[in-house]
Amino acid sequence: MSIRKFSCARNFVVVALASVVLTGCLVDTPEIEPIQTVDWYQAHDDERKDTLEICANNPGELKDDSNCINAREAERMLSSGEPRNIW
Repeated sequence: MSIRKFSCARNFVVVALASVVLTGCLVDTPEIEPIQTVDWYQAHDDERKDTLEICANNPGELKDDSNCINAREAERMLSSGEPRNIW
């Protein structure tokens, strides 16, 4: 009976150690881009349009991204007062 307890404890330790070791291997660090301001996006049309396109293609992950928020706000500020088509 004591041999079986030792075997189960050893298996548990092996699984626990393997889990700890593999945890470090699975960390996915995102690429860190500089965060641009609303004023910067207002002054840089091409970058604003590119950022808005990227954010629109992945809204689930990027809805709270600082660059997406700042680009949307810059677009909103630049387009206020302009007529828009309502489809």
